[in-house]
Amino acid sequence: MARTRPRAVVARSSRQIDPHARDDRAFTRRTRDRGVMELCAVRWSVARCAWTSRARGRRSCQHPRAALRYDAHPYLSAPSGDVDARALATEKSAVCFACSGDGGRVVCARDGGVAYASSETAAAALGVDFGDGDAALYVGRDASRGNRAVFVVRVREGDDGIRTVFGEGGMRDVKTASATFELADAAIVARGAALVAWRSKQKFCRRCGTPGPKVVAGGRKVTCGACGASEYPELMPCALALITCGNYVLLGRNKRWPKNFYSLLAGFVERSESLEACVAREALEEANIVVDPASVEYVACQPWPFPNQLMVGFKAAVPPERLGPLKMPPVPQTKDGELADARWFHVDYLASRLSPERAFSDPRSTDVDIPFGEIALPGEHALARVLVKNWVDEKVSYRRRRCDDRLVTTVVEGSFFTECTLSSGDDDQADAFVFDNLTESLQFVMVEVLLAQEGQAPVVIRAAPGDVSKIREDVIAEVERVGQGARAVAYVRATGRIKCKREMDGTQGIQVKMLSEVSDDGFDARAIVVAMLQKALPFYNFKFVDG
Repeated sequence: MARTRPRAVVARSSRQIDPHARDDRAFTRRTRDRGVMELCAVRWSVARCAWTSRARGRRSCQHPRAALRYDAHPYLSAPSGDVDARALATEKSAVCFACSGDGGRVVCARDGGVAYASSETAAAALGVDFGDGDAALYVGRDASRGNRAVFVVRVREGDDGIRTVFGEGGMRDVKTASATFELADAAIVARGAALVAWRSKQKFCRRCGTPGPKVVAGGRKVTCGACGASEYPELMPCALALITCGNYVLLGRNKRWPKNFYSLLAGFVERSESLEACVAREALEEANIVVDPASVEYVACQPWPFPNQLMVGFKAAVPPERLGPLKMPPVPQTKDGELADARWFHVDYLASRLSPERAFSDPRSTDVDIPFGEIALPGEHALARVLVKNWVDEKVSYRRRRCDDRLVTTVVEGSFFTECTLSSGDDDQADAFVFDNLTESLQFVMVEVLLAQEGQAPVVIRAAPGDVSKIREDVIAEVERVGQGARAVAYVRATGRIKCKREMDGTQGIQVKMLSEVSDDGFDARAIVVAMLQKALPFYNFKFVDG
């Protein structure tokens, strides 16, 4: 049955005044003493700049303060020009570590760190000629350890001499092992392994086909002795995109990845394509999400030498679509077949899943199965996780500050106060939508909160066990309490019951039985119920039932 929405006349809160609206000159004229006038004017200008900086910081994903893993610049000084590798290897402090012939595996110590050995020992025990680019490559000088020279030695897995020189630790995958190394060791090993991987492919001159081009410039170049052509290590830039829509971020899962493991959308830059255009193209190709290249902003980059990528991180905002009073992100659709899934995740859901006591490690390097309803992101060493976590932290911090003054709380999806209490992971009700008992059912009440001075109609939904009439009274009372002074009006749009049902494939669905609903041309009660519940239950399928 359609009804006309009641109107609410709401007084404008004085706490919503924008500091920019105050005029410095008028402000100083109101102060009598000239010395006090100057002091007040200076303080107000400083305060306004600070307010502006904080506002800008909240609107953008901050650049990571510390050096990201695999960034060699703080730890290594690379060679410039030709170097005498044999001479450097004779230095008393010179050390080396060992990689497989293709650079994919590294010899580790028993404690899991890098197994270093002196270059002199490696030369004597393994017969390594450090001037031969096929046997060893010069990585650089380790600035964090006395500027010692560091080499990477190419070895065959299983050789007895490896244990003699580097110990009993054994070989591990470079990407997996380096994720736990100290930052300096991770950068050194990543660079050395990338050089080995590149060198293993330089078997013939690409111009004339002559075998065995000579390694020069400390392993940074190969030159053909026949035609003089030179080749340098390749670098493949990859655009990584933090695509957001209000309080939602778009994540995708590659078909080769384990279930419930997600990351930001990314793709390699094509010829004659800008990085910003690459972000827009990948979003459209992989998720059918339209991104304006002009809105794409650079955030940070990270070397990813596995074997030769440079991850360039960007952020982009997608305009929301209207669902009644709500502003929701557009529905993603996987198109090119590369992604198994792409979906939007609410900041509250990610905030609870990124907490140390609940976060899952990267399942690609472990045997851990991610349960249904949970999510795993790349490890803390990856730029993708850094961008997501910084965005979540900024969003949560900003919204908590605004929720201290609830009369001016405005969230893009339209929730008035439950954004701060139901789904944020801060209180006992954080997991109200997690069904540990599959026979349990929850009653819910959804109301539309009319705030005339904002020109918006936020939506509140509360699900809890017990009597639906009691939940309804509590929700209305809470809206009136929170909106005291703003004359907020709670208009009940729907009541019902939700219950979890496990499917044959192990997934879980939510059955929704509507006890009452009020829809009109601008408010689809059932669609909005699903939209509100999906903020806490992004993986669940929703089905409306009669019985």
